[in-house]
Amino acid sequence: MNLTSELQQLNQREANPAISILMPTHRTFPDNKQDPIQLKNLIKELEQRLPEHMDKAEAAALIEAINAEAETLDHNYNLDSLALFAGADGVHSVRFPFPVQPRAVIDHNFATRDLVRAISDKVQYLVLVLAKSEARLIEGFDARPVREFDGDVQHKRNHQFPIRNDQAFIGSDRADTPGDSAYLREFFNRVDKSLQEIQGQNERERLGVILLGDAQNVGLFKQMSDRPADIVAEVTSAADLHADPAVIIDNVQEAVQVLRKSREEQAMGHIGQARSANQLHTDLSTIYRLASEGNAARLFVQRGFIQPGVVDAENVSIEPRDASGDGVMDDVVDELIETVLANGGEVSFIDAATLGDNGTVLLQSRY
Repeated sequence: MNLTSELQQLNQREANPAISILMPTHRTFPDNKQDPIQLKNLIKELEQRLPEHMDKAEAAALIEAINAEAETLDHNYNLDSLALFAGADGVHSVRFPFPVQPRAVIDHNFATRDLVRAISDKVQYLVLVLAKSEARLIEGFDARPVREFDGDVQHKRNHQFPIRNDQAFIGSDRADTPGDSAYLREFFNRVDKSLQEIQGQNERERLGVILLGDAQNVGLFKQMSDRPADIVAEVTSAADLHADPAVIIDNVQEAVQVLRKSREEQAMGHIGQARSANQLHTDLSTIYRLASEGNAARLFVQRGFIQPGVVDAENVSIEPRDASGDGVMDDVVDELIETVLANGGEVSFIDAATLGDNGTVLLQSRY
């Protein structure tokens, strides 16, 4: 799963109405026994409301398709949330590694704000575990494992992860056996080919790769890699390379924090450049207008900041409010994020301590 690719595919779909069912889920038994019940209740709610938006026969057919998709779901594989996106072109389900509020949404567009915010705020990556005897590939999202690639993941041309090194000597997984270098080179070449096949799939955007293993193994793999630019970090301190995916993800968190900090420092550099060029804006209405005009290079948001308000699309303005009410959007920041991204801009989330007294929402205009 690649969040950016999922968002792109949803934005390319044309559905009217566009149906979105979102709900939090549980990763473990017995808590996940609640999940099919909650999903059934949300579909029932949707079944009652949908005939108000479309022909009854078409609504019944769409509900039937949604129920059919729901029946295929194995809730033993749930992550932190589940979404079903349905339209006349079909029903698509996806598990997400971040929580959402339960809701069934009928609109002209799919409800993607949770996905948009997660893409902009979180770090998604691959961990390539390099033992002398075996290579594993695990997808991570911040501090949570998403999945470990195995035989269920389709990459047919090359070897499926985990990849065993049949030439490895029995014993240590460290790359310190004399005369073993040629076998390791051949093995890591196979591993890299499989990694590049997954990274190069059409529906996926390439993710940063963290290498985990003995320093010599990591160094040798970097020499063999066809795409060394994908490698964003190296971790050579893990004790057990055969540990559970959750332990592996925990072992690379220091590197993930470094990646996040690097992203924030780069964003702060852009803020400084924008201020020097008189292209930095902090007024919400001004930001909304510039973003709507396509004059938004980068939006910077304080992590965790939420601002209720009223969005006036006709007059291209935003009025902040202290509380919810009639016509008040729970968070106008989400509206700004979607508008910036829809017009080709970038979005960065920055910790309050790093952002300092610069503000909570800032925009770097293109000109």
